[in-house]
Amino acid sequence: MNLKGLSTADLLANELRQMINNGSLPDGERLVERDLASHFAVSRIPMREAIRQLEHDGLVEIFRNRGAIIRTLSVDELNEIYQLRSLLEGEAIFQSANNLSADNLVRAELTHSLLASCTEFEQQGHLNREFHDLLYSGCKNRWLLTMINDSRNQVERYEYLQRKLLSETSLFQDDHASILAACQQRDAETARTEVRRHIQIAGEMLKDFVSRREC
Repeated sequence: MNLKGLSTADLLANELRQMINNGSLPDGERLVERDLASHFAVSRIPMREAIRQLEHDGLVEIFRNRGAIIRTLSVDELNEIYQLRSLLEGEAIFQSANNLSADNLVRAELTHSLLASCTEFEQQGHLNREFHDLLYSGCKNRWLLTMINDSRNQVERYEYLQRKLLSETSLFQDDHASILAACQQRDAETARTEVRRHIQIAGEMLKDFVSRREC
């Protein structure tokens, strides 16, 4: 991440988002502005702004007289988010496939290879996002890409928790290989179909994981 030009509030929001995603700040946790400001050795003003950013992202809910609480997503909400992701990411790769640079295709192939040998689940997450971002890079619709990023941010903490369970399966690597091959062949329609199927499968696995976790 390029930190140049980010405000203190932006940096704090990034730190809090990472803590939420890795489980250091779990669902339902109350964010105490005073304590967090003390922890990061900053004033309460940028911390308040950072928490507002997380509210805007949908990660936090702010209640009168209760303060900020890390939001818990229901299985139904996860289902809605993954339905949206399937549509958005399918359209992004459809628009991207014929515009992808040769360099980004090579980089996507390299990232796919690195994922095959990666055993550290946090790094797997970074490589997975990089793989998809490279293949969507030919999409010129900035609003569409922003919506994709926002919808990913909603579920990243659940995907982080689930990633350990997925570390032994080659399912996603097979999906990625099919998506990459379609892009290399400039087959936009097949790329869209494969991405939508990939996202839908991921959503079903995550919903099952969260359902069992809630039992």
